[in-house]
Amino acid sequence: MKHNDRVGLIIFTDKIEKFIPPRKGQQHVLRVIREALYFKPKNKGTDIEGALKYLDSVTTRRAVTFIISDFFAKEFKKPLSVANKRHDCIAITITDPREMELPKTGIIELTDAETGASFLVDTSSAKVRKTYSEKSARKIEDRLRMFGSIGVDHIDVRTDRPYIDELIKFFAMRKRRI
Repeated sequence: MKHNDRVGLIIFTDKIEKFIPPRKGQQHVLRVIREALYFKPKNKGTDIEGALKYLDSVTTRRAVTFIISDFFAKEFKKPLSVANKRHDCIAITITDPREMELPKTGIIELTDAETGASFLVDTSSAKVRKTYSEKSARKIEDRLRMFGSIGVDHIDVRTDRPYIDELIKFFAMRKRRI
């Protein structure tokens, strides 16, 4: 609002669920914030490639584009690389610490939020917990390496910490770089 920039919103799951075209003005920005906070998705799944193609089809100008996701979706490196050449893409990753380490609580039932598949896991097994944390760490490292290889800036937001510190640090780094 301070710089009178246009602000828009694309909310997606495995489909585009909501699109608010970029506009200027305080009322419009407040509408975008309201939609982002209170929107209830109808579908499950994540199609980052589809969202990036949609972005390309509805934007005529270069835009600063924030993509908020855990980025644990099927292959999206090439579409993100293409989008980053046209726009200034910034990946905001959402990480829950429970996705990185399993607590030692015995047998628990886990449900995949996107597919609905459920399965039992014996978290009392040190081997199971170690394998889980190693795979989680590897997925995060792969994600960071991929962002670096295609030149996409990223902000890692954790659900157990205030996000504002990460945002301030990121924008200070971008300001120094420019």
